[in-house]
Amino acid sequence: MPRGALWAILSKFGFPHHFINLVVRLHTNAKVEFTIGDTESEVESLIGVRQGSCEGPALFLFIIQAALETMDWPVEKPEFCTREEGTTMGERSGRVRGVTLFNLWASLYADDCAIFFKTRQDLITGSTYLFSHLARFGLHMHVGHGSTKSKTEAMFFPKSRTPHEDADTSSFFIDNDGGFVHFCTEFKYLGSIITPCLTSDADVDKRIKSASAAFGALRDCVFANRDLGLQVKGRVYVALVLTILLYNSEIWCLREDLLRRLKTFHHTCVRTMCRVTLAHTHRHRIRTTTLLDRVRIKPLTYYYRNRILRWAGHVARMPMTRIPRKFLTGWVANPRPLGRPYMTWGHTLKKALKAFDIPTDFEEWTALAKNRNEWKHRTRPQENDPHTT
Repeated sequence: MPRGALWAILSKFGFPHHFINLVVRLHTNAKVEFTIGDTESEVESLIGVRQGSCEGPALFLFIIQAALETMDWPVEKPEFCTREEGTTMGERSGRVRGVTLFNLWASLYADDCAIFFKTRQDLITGSTYLFSHLARFGLHMHVGHGSTKSKTEAMFFPKSRTPHEDADTSSFFIDNDGGFVHFCTEFKYLGSIITPCLTSDADVDKRIKSASAAFGALRDCVFANRDLGLQVKGRVYVALVLTILLYNSEIWCLREDLLRRLKTFHHTCVRTMCRVTLAHTHRHRIRTTTLLDRVRIKPLTYYYRNRILRWAGHVARMPMTRIPRKFLTGWVANPRPLGRPYMTWGHTLKKALKAFDIPTDFEEWTALAKNRNEWKHRTRPQENDPHTT
């Protein structure tokens, strides 16, 4: 980035001139020293920040924030509805009483950015504008060239009960040099896998695979070890394997078939720790609850629902200015399709509330959640708790 541009950006945020001069000097005429074998070399650093620079991440946040604040977004931003009090399950899409409208067109996390568009044409227009606008601040949006795919990816989310293949998901060009962005059908972000169908199938597949690998790595030395007590095995399993299995499960929308797959894995691990096979359980009529008591752990649904309720309580305590709190009672003002809707996070939350004997009425459970200590007492795992099925 040019020295004048860096000065202008830092001045915009009100930093003192002596601080700006210090930052500029750190990035002016910088040189990089490196050693190859016995030969020491030195080259000028013309782009980027110094290797290992502590101020680099902070400067990047300033620059990306300045770039976003100076945008004149060329397409319509997606609009959502929310209401501070009350649930939205069964809500009519066009209802306006007590409704607040808000826009969410970009989601930022560190150096990653997800941008939402309504149509393919909006996607092309907005991406082209974003590419040229970021270049003004010295930021490079990676696009594909020739046979090399772009790190920037697009994903199409079809309407309910509409085939994904019916849409145009061909790559689109974004600059005059032949740069393009391609469409993908699976994207991993912060450990969660996003797919066009917006279900939790891919996440469950990935979590079971990762947890199986962790359990297998510790099988001989811990879980199948005759010298270790069952309770010690249970604690290791909960701390390591179960944490991997339920990672990011707070936002899953689990159908019953997916929940059964998680239960099956959980029960298989418990039998292994108890050195009991499936044939033994049938022949001697050993109940799963008996094996769980031996290792002093609870059924999988207990841990899973506990995670959901902890996250729900955290979101319920947020002010309405926060995006997660808006989406807790949010919906899209589009007509809903006929028939039973797909499994949603709201349905999953309602099941968890019932399992812990917490009122499902929105105002009642959110009132409990605002008291952090009371909510923690109602939702955390406790010994001899009756709600373990």
